[in-house]
Amino acid sequence: MRQLAFFILFYTVFNSTAQDARSLVAELNAINRNIENKPANSDSVAAISHRAMNVFLADKTGYLSGSRDLSYYTNYATFNSTEGRITVNHNFQQRSTGIDDPVKSLFTAGLDMVLASTYTKGFLDNRFENQLGVSAGYKWMAKARTGFSNDRQKRSMDALRLVLLQSLITAIEKKETEFKQTIAAIDASSAAGKISEPLKDDVQKDFYTGLIAEYQYKFASLQAELLNKTGNFKKISTGWTSITAYLPLVFPKYTTAGSLTANFVNRHPYAPSLSLEHTRLWESARSGRLFLTGSGRILFNNAKLGYGLSKLGFNEYKTLGGTNNLPGADAGNDKLYIGTYQTFVTASLSARAVYFPADSHVGISLLAEQNFGTYQLLNLKLAVPVVLINSQKTPALTIECFILFLNCSNRLVSNELPKTQLGVSLGIPFSRLMF
Repeated sequence: MRQLAFFILFYTVFNSTAQDARSLVAELNAINRNIENKPANSDSVAAISHRAMNVFLADKTGYLSGSRDLSYYTNYATFNSTEGRITVNHNFQQRSTGIDDPVKSLFTAGLDMVLASTYTKGFLDNRFENQLGVSAGYKWMAKARTGFSNDRQKRSMDALRLVLLQSLITAIEKKETEFKQTIAAIDASSAAGKISEPLKDDVQKDFYTGLIAEYQYKFASLQAELLNKTGNFKKISTGWTSITAYLPLVFPKYTTAGSLTANFVNRHPYAPSLSLEHTRLWESARSGRLFLTGSGRILFNNAKLGYGLSKLGFNEYKTLGGTNNLPGADAGNDKLYIGTYQTFVTASLSARAVYFPADSHVGISLLAEQNFGTYQLLNLKLAVPVVLINSQKTPALTIECFILFLNCSNRLVSNELPKTQLGVSLGIPFSRLMF
């Protein structure tokens, strides 16, 4: 009985608090005091709240060139022209347990589609063909650390944030007053319809729910805007580690023969992969932004994807002395692979550096990838990423034009593999910003 009475008392107090603006104002004040109370030389010092830092980093991590890159939006899509690869991904944010939590982890699920086209045929000899797969990844976010050049930078941010907070409190109180006046006017009016007491509770709940969501976001986003505009910090650093698995669902068959006189066999490859990746990010008010990424990957590869087979059209096959006819269903097959077909595991290590100068949305990227095992290619990628900004001054689209330098160590002798390839990748974040 005592437990029931306590529950009723707690429920009543909680709802009475939640049904006015005082709880919201108290929450914002508590967040602000927590930041003010940390000295500039402490390990946990901050310029803005954790949720504001989420918004700030959503802008700074707007570089999105592939499905494994970090996005603070619930959905994002990527496209790579040289592979004809399109990915659509969804982030599941970990449930928040406090009033000011950073994003600590993300689970990502996505669809991975390869659509062979004339463009991919021209550059990659159609090594990537129509296929569909699913991917799943998990990211662990490191703590964002803020450094100041001097104590004045910290005190300046504290003052600016306090002015911002007071303006939001004034706006909150004004909105609440106007809402109460509207309800009172409806009650006093004989011409207007009446709102019954049970329904009035629903109206109030809807108003305060919307008010809290609106001003929690405003407090976070306006702090991030202040920090970005004033540059009142020396350096902000963070990082994340991710593990991603890819599983093919629909994949093409390969028509192969060991030699010009051997019988043709239809191969059905199965090429799942697993990758582990770690990225560090440094944002400097003066020097700009630097991403450093190291990753390892394991791929269940095959001789066709590894350029270990010669690709011939049927007429070319006959001209060279081919003795077998194709099955009727494959009479028009222009992708015949001659050579010893085998499957093998390819391990690879890669490193990537991406740099954006201060106040610039145009950067430069360099990636090196070394493969090990049967497929031992060393590949390089030089790219120029451009992050386009929308009317809300947040990243809307990343366009990356790149040139690939393949087989730099000359480990593979193949006339079908060009030494250089040109391409473009796109990254589009959309839907809700997670903060």
